[in-house]
Amino acid sequence: MRVFSSCSVETPKVSDIQCNSCGEKVEKNKVGYFHDHVSVSKTWGYHSPYDGEAHDIDLCIGCYKDWIAHFEIPPYPQGEIAV
Repeated sequence: MRVFSSCSVETPKVSDIQCNSCGEKVEKNKVGYFHDHVSVSKTWGYHSPYDGEAHDIDLCIGCYKDWIAHFEIPPYPQGEIAV
């Protein structure tokens, strides 16, 4: 016979997000979800200036717009072909 008991497991939960560029907090909506923002995770490979380092970056939508304004080739929506 099996007897079961409960146990709890702690899992990490994101409580706040702060834009790496401007320092502003990314706000949450009425139900607790973060407003749109960009998250980038990169683990750098061998022979790069950041060999073996892992970088995580979060940008608010305003800083993302400012960032892509400097791109030589702008990002296109998925499925759209650059002409």
